[in-house]
Order: sequence, then C-alpha cells, then structure tokens
Amino acid sequence: MFSRPGATFFFLVAFSVSLTAGRLEKGFRALQVYDYFKARALFISCSSHHPAGAGYGLAIIYSRNDNPFHNLPLAHANILCAQWNFPKTSAREKLRLFKLGISDSVIVSLKKSIDTLGFRAAEKTSTVDGWNIYLDEYCGSVLAQEATEKLHDLAWTLAQAANTYQAYKDFAETYPDAVQRPAALAGYERLLFETLTADSSISSYQNFIATYPQSPFISQAEDQLYALSVPHHSIPEYRDFIRKYPSNRNVPEAWRNIYALYTTDGKPTTIAQFWVDYPDFPFKETISEDLRLSMTAFYPVREKDKWGFADSTGKIMIPCVYDWVGPFSQGIAAAGRDGKSGYIGKNGKTVIPFNYDESEDFANGFAQVEQNGKTGLTDHAGHLVTPAVYDEIGEFHEARAVVSRDGKYGYIDPTGNEVVPCIFEKAGDFSGGLAYISDSSKYGFVDRSGKTVIRPQYEWAEPFTYGCARVEKDGKYGLIDFNGRVLVPCDYDFIADFSEGFALIVKDDKCGYIRRNGSFAVPMQFDYDRTLLGESPFTGGKAKVLLDDKCGLIDTNGKVVVPREFDDIQVFSGGLAAVKKKDKWGFIDEKVRLVIPYKYDYAWSFSEGLARVRKDGMTGYIDPNGKEVIALQFSDATDCANGYLKVKNESGWGLMDKKGNWILPCHYDKIEFISALELRVERDDKFGYYHLGRCEFFWKEEGLN
Repeated sequence: MFSRPGATFFFLVAFSVSLTAGRLEKGFRALQVYDYFKARALFISCSSHHPAGAGYGLAIIYSRNDNPFHNLPLAHANILCAQWNFPKTSAREKLRLFKLGISDSVIVSLKKSIDTLGFRAAEKTSTVDGWNIYLDEYCGSVLAQEATEKLHDLAWTLAQAANTYQAYKDFAETYPDAVQRPAALAGYERLLFETLTADSSISSYQNFIATYPQSPFISQAEDQLYALSVPHHSIPEYRDFIRKYPSNRNVPEAWRNIYALYTTDGKPTTIAQFWVDYPDFPFKETISEDLRLSMTAFYPVREKDKWGFADSTGKIMIPCVYDWVGPFSQGIAAAGRDGKSGYIGKNGKTVIPFNYDESEDFANGFAQVEQNGKTGLTDHAGHLVTPAVYDEIGEFHEARAVVSRDGKYGYIDPTGNEVVPCIFEKAGDFSGGLAYISDSSKYGFVDRSGKTVIRPQYEWAEPFTYGCARVEKDGKYGLIDFNGRVLVPCDYDFIADFSEGFALIVKDDKCGYIRRNGSFAVPMQFDYDRTLLGESPFTGGKAKVLLDDKCGLIDTNGKVVVPREFDDIQVFSGGLAAVKKKDKWGFIDEKVRLVIPYKYDYAWSFSEGLARVRKDGMTGYIDPNGKEVIALQFSDATDCANGYLKVKNESGWGLMDKKGNWILPCHYDKIEFISALELRVERDDKFGYYHLGRCEFFWKEEGLN
C-alpha cells in the first residue's frame, strides 16, 4: 500500500474547513475523507485559478494507489505544475495555501516521493524502454542521474551480450554521455575489424584498410596483410609486397629483411652487389656503413668480465657490455646479455632481439636458437624459420636437415616445414638424394619425401658418397649403390673411408683396396695390422702396405713403389718419406735411398721444408739434408704452418719462424692462428691478439704478461 506523506496528511486532518470555503478548500476536505472522486473534480475545476494548490492536490490523488485514479506520471506532472506555479502566486494566495498546509518544502517533499515511486516502478521492470519512459515522463526527477546510470548499465549489458560491432556502435550513438561509451567505441572497432577479417584472407585485410583507414586496427590489419604476403619470408615475396603495398607500415621492415637475406654471407662484394641490384633501397647509409664494416676484422675482447669487439688496431668497436660473444659469422655475432641470447651486427646494433636461452653461430643462412630447452632456426632477418620445438637440429644437406623430437628423428626443409615426420630411431644427412634412417634397429634409406627407397635391413649404414655407401650386416661390412644394389657383399671385417677414390678392405687379417664401384683395384694380398695401418688411405697416389711384418708403399694399381723392407713408413712429402728400422727413424728419397740416417725415436713427414723429429724425449726440426735447423730441445711441437712453428717447453708454448728466430717466447698456455698474420694467445685465462707483420700485440687483456 502507498504510504501517504506524513506532514501533509497531518495538516489535512487537522485543518477545519468552514461552510463558506472555496472549491480548493472543499477539495482538500474531500481528500481528507478519501472522497477521491469529489476531490479530483473540485481540484480540476479550480486548477486555472489555483494551479499550485490544485496541482498539489491532484498529485496526491494520482500518487496514491488506493484509488482508481492512480497514475504516477500524472502525479509527477501535477506536482511539477504546483512547483512551477507556487513561486508565482500572490502573497494572499500563498497565505491561503499555507493554511492548507502547502508550502514550497512540502511540494518538494511530495515531488521527491513521487519521483522515488516512479523510479522504483522502473527499477522493478528494469528494461531499457522502462528507464527511457521514466526519464521522459519524470523530467526534473531528483533521481534522474541515477536512472540514467541504470539505463546506461542495462543498455551496456545488453550490448555486451549481443557482442556485435553494430550493437556497440548503436550504444555509443544512443548514449553519447555514458561512461561506457569509450569501451563501446573500442568494442565496435575491435569487432568491426574481427568480423570483416574473419576469414584471415589477403583480400579481407585489403578491403578493411581501404574502407576504414582511420580504424585503430589499421596497424594490425597492415601487419596481418604483411604476414600473409610473405609466408616463406623469401626475397621475392618481400619485393612483391613492397610493390603492391608501398604505403604499408611494414615496408621498411620488408626492405631490411631483403637486405639481411641478400647479404647473409656478410661479404663486401655481396653488399656492393645489393646496391646495384636494389637501387631503390631506402636506407643507403646502411649499405655504406656495412660495406665499410664488412672489410674490418672484429675480434672478441673482454674487459672486467664483459665482452665486446675490437678491430685489428685494438680500437674497441663494440663496447664490452655483453656476458659473452661469439665470433662474427656471415656478418652477425651471437651474444649474451642478462641471461638471454641474441645477435648483433658490426655496427653494434641488435639484429635479432635477445629473446633466446641459447644461440649458435650462423651457417648457411641459419642459426640454431633455444627456448625452454627446445631448439629452432632463425634466419638473418630474425624470423623463426623453424619454431623451437625440437630437441636438436642438424645442418642442411640437399635442402634437408635432420631434426629430433621426443627421441624420434625426421627432416625439415629450409622453410621450416617438417617434410618427413619424426618417426625414425635414427637418421643421417642426405647425400645424392638419399639419407639413412633406422627403424627398429635396422638401417635403410629414404628419399627427400621420406619414401623408403632401400628397406631397413642393415645393422649400420653411412651417408652415400659419390654413389656408394658402406653398410653392415651380421657384423660384416659391404658396399651398396643408390638403388640398393650390392657392390660389395657384407662379407668383410672392415672397409675404410674412401680416399682418392680407393678404400682399404679387410677380411681374415688380409687387406686390399676397392674402387667405388666395388671392383678390386688391389687384391687382398697384404697383411692387416690395425695398430700399424689404421685406415691406410691413399695419399698422393701411394698407400702403406704390410706383408710379413714389413712395410712398403704401393701405387693405385697395387704396384710396389717402395719395397717392403721397413718396420714402418710414412707417405712421401717434399720428396722424402720417413721410414723406420730397428726402432729408429730416418728418411728415404723416391729412389729408396737413405738420405737421413736412422737415428730418431720418431719422425713426422716434411711440411714447408721442415720435418719434426724426436730423440730422447725432445723434439726439434730438420731440413731435407738432415741438418738440425732447430735443435731438439722442446717437449712438444707442431708441423710448420704459414712459415711458423709452435713449440713447447716446461714454461709453455712459444712461436718461432722457420729459421729458428723467436717470435713469442715459450710463455703461453695456448697459441692459435686466427689468420695468416694474426694470433690469439692465452695464459692463465687471460688472452690477447698478436700481429705477426707488425710484431706487436694489438690488443691484450689486462693482466696478460
């Protein structure tokens, strides 16, 4: 039931109307005894003369739900009439109204009550139309703001439930002052983009960009168009993209990727040729800088446990800010920073972001990277050609690389596609269009599509080389061709690698040599001692053989060119061969004449006119005449290379020239050539770089003596 306004009702009850009262007073007297019909008629009849009082009375009647005239909108309209007219009434009229208990505050109180009743009614139905009607019919309601918020909340909920770009657009246009309007506009833009590009086709993104150039999703549309246009990340795809969509925001990146992929070898000639082939390349300064840097050698250096690079003058070219660096390979170097790996260029800029757990050097245009314990491949443009889903990835051979996942092996192509599933126990590199695989511990061969060409039947196999491959069955070795045809049956104890077109073959401690077609070049007429002969490859058309415990040399026809009269022999080098008799080594010439007597405990072949020899535990060098060019005074030494000798004594390794002149004293833990004229030396975990031409260190770590 409706609760009547207390103060007003009190005045009405307490008021006494005289017999001579006017129609207004009679109306309130009728209202006092709930004679709504009479009261309503009286108020209507005097409304033109007493608009404030009559409006107030009618508002009471219409606001109450205990009479047939209950109508809240009419109640609101009449209380507004009372409110608007009260200030304009005369003092005499206001006194009359006051005697009836009507004042400005009483009118305001009734209006608030009527507004609240209308609000509760709209709230009960809680519909968009209901709130709109309330706001239309209860203009000036004290609850208008709250009603508006309710309307907006409800309309927003309905728009979200519909979740279409049109629903969000309608909301934003219908309720421009709603706090949800920014979200509605955002939803409209998002769903407009998602709806019109739902098929993710090139044409849908093209149309969207053309039709809605001001959309906040233009960048995303351009990015998707870019990605779809270069599925294989190839130079022709990038070039075609630039021609078709010159205003796309990814055009600069496409240009940089063309440049990165074109110049993967990092050579100056390649960089210069790029300039010729792509005169419209927009970043000419990049070419100029890279061309200059490509002709500059960079060396990893360390300062205060951080790594960077210096040039051949010792100038720091890339600051030492990295946890580690790899060598520059194909113009890019792997580096580590803050526990992550990435790649930098010679300009010191990041080429591929530091997003990986590990990274390897580039080779053949790709580099292995690791994320979360899995390996993938990135190209020079930083595109992850192969996602990081494999346990290991081999090098590419004939456009295929072995990959392993969950203990099984398969193959990927250079675009990163897994063209042969990971289903094999083992797998080898492709050669001649075939690769060995192992299935249930048996080896066979598949082609590049994964089709079995030679069924698994062997216990072991190796990749094909020049049309043949070694295989093992029942513990014996043989040779097959591409078609699986047996060239040499699996009857032999050992078949060595081919060298100069011939391979040692062994059976029952006898050996000979076969050709790649399986035919015998040298019959099995010689003895085999693995310790003495090893694989005994042909070198310079000659190979060591053993018979009756004596060694000699044969040619490729099996003809003995050095008689079997030595305990051991090495092949000729520089016209001389080291030979052994009675536990001592000397040298013979090609006419088998002894030119250097048997007096050494061991001798190595000649290299660059010098041969290492050892006697009484010390090593030195002799010339072809047997003269000791460098005395036997070192505990270890290496063959002559680039005109220099590395020698070692109790203090460490040093470097001499061929005449015995000291270049570096025996002071270092390690000496290695990094070019014909440059060395990297190391001692006590400190290192430096030495230039042989300038006879100086061009950079060395603090603490290296």
